[in-house]
Amino acid sequence: MVSTSLTQKAMPTYRAYTLNAAGKITWGDWIEADDLAAAERRAHELCDEGHPTVELWQGARKVGEVVCRED
Repeated sequence: MVSTSLTQKAMPTYRAYTLNAAGKITWGDWIEADDLAAAERRAHELCDEGHPTVELWQGARKVGEVVCRED
C-alpha cells in the first residue's frame, strides 16, 4: 500500500523577467524553487549577452533582482 501526504507543502513559484540594457522586459519564465536564494541561483542561468538584469516576482510583488556579470 502506498501512502501519500496531503500536507506536503507546494514549492514556491517565481516569475523571472530578463531585462535589456534599457530596463525593458524581453522575456519571462517560471521558476519553482525552495526559497528566494534558490530562485536567484536559477535566475543566474537566464543571464546572457544583452540582458544585464533578471527580476524575480511572486504575484504582484518584486522579491529580487539578479545583476548579471559581463565577463
